Amino acid sequence: MIARLLLVGALIATAPVSVAAQGAAMAPFKVVRSLQLVQDRLARGDHAALPMQRKLLELTDERFRAVTRKELEDRRNFTALMVYAMSGGNPATLDVVLSRTMPAGNDRALGLGVLAYMRGQLPRAAQALADIDPMTLEPEVGAYLALVKGSIIALSQPGTALGFMDQARLLAPGTLVEEAALRRSLPACITLNQPERFMTVAEQYTRRFLRSPYASEFADAFVEGLVAFHDRIGAQKIDRIVSLMRPAQQEAIYLRLARRSTIKGQAERSAFASTKAREVARQTDEPEDPRAVLYAALASITSENAQDVVATLEKVDPAMLSPRDRRLFQAARAIAAEMLSPPAPPAPETETAALETQDKAEAGAPAVAPRAEKTAEPLPTTANEPEIPAIDTAAAPDTDDETYRRGSELVTSVREKLDAIDRMLEEEEEVERP
Repeated sequence: MIARLLLVGALIATAPVSVAAQGAAMAPFKVVRSLQLVQDRLARGDHAALPMQRKLLELTDERFRAVTRKELEDRRNFTALMVYAMSGGNPATLDVVLSRTMPAGNDRALGLGVLAYMRGQLPRAAQALADIDPMTLEPEVGAYLALVKGSIIALSQPGTALGFMDQARLLAPGTLVEEAALRRSLPACITLNQPERFMTVAEQYTRRFLRSPYASEFADAFVEGLVAFHDRIGAQKIDRIVSLMRPAQQEAIYLRLARRSTIKGQAERSAFASTKAREVARQTDEPEDPRAVLYAALASITSENAQDVVATLEKVDPAMLSPRDRRLFQAARAIAAEMLSPPAPPAPETETAALETQDKAEAGAPAVAPRAEKTAEPLPTTANEPEIPAIDTAAAPDTDDETYRRGSELVTSVREKLDAIDRMLEEEEEVERP
């Protein structure tokens, strides 16, 4: 089979017409086996296999569109059809094949359920596949089915979903199925509030599949879990797993963690991640990433060190930041500047109104103190970017306690605004994403 895979790979690189001829001569289940071998190479980090996977998916699609009723009587070919469908196949092709020869019994339910899943009709897929036990099927199709069933109910039944993910891993160890099952288990662990299991799954993925082209999705889920469990997962546990990564990956994880922790107001975790990111950069002789400086500054702002934070931010070049981080940079400067600004003196008209109110009260008249208006300057924004909400502040007496309280409330308020900005920007990215 490996020799056949190498042959198909060579043909893909040199003669697309010959590939079609080669595929037409091969039994459908043999073409799908070649596709699975390529996908397993992807799981092990062979990114050069990506174009080969695309070509093999095209080849497999053409082969199944031409499949005959007699060929589908071979159980191996029907199983291959299900594997192809659940590993990135074309739903239109599956629909064509099923309309040409609809199987009976569990195979019918399996085919219709997989087709519904491919079309995004998840409730219908869940109903069709409900009575099919992945462990009773051929391991190669059972593994994919377990992954599909777990993915369908991941949000509504995370505990049951984790059980299906474990089945997928058991049936297809070392494959792209196991890679996906581990990766998709992380959000379920977060939902179930299971930090220990979360870290176990994360370590397994890191040790085995970190070179996968889908590892960025793992990184997103890993960071979200560390933020969600910030009070139950210590720095040593994080460092143990991240140390298994290459330096560039370590820095990326710590930078992501620093940013999310900053947004969530987790100062201690953000300071830890920022420090680690800067340490990794120094070890690799790479220039210090301005994001690490920015996140560390945001995480450490207090009324006592605002002057130092301002000096630190002066070293950050906003042009080196993404649009989202430039907004954080602007917010950080605004926070520090507000802490350094002297409290505004009471307005003369306010003092006069207070005296008049006191006179009326002494004279027995109803006393209603007028409210002082609050004003705020909007933060500067770059062209075509949404404006960051203005920071609403009130004057406070110039005492140590009041200054500290004002600074604390300001930091809390702005972090809430940063969280809202972050959500808004994520929605923008979803709209722009093709």
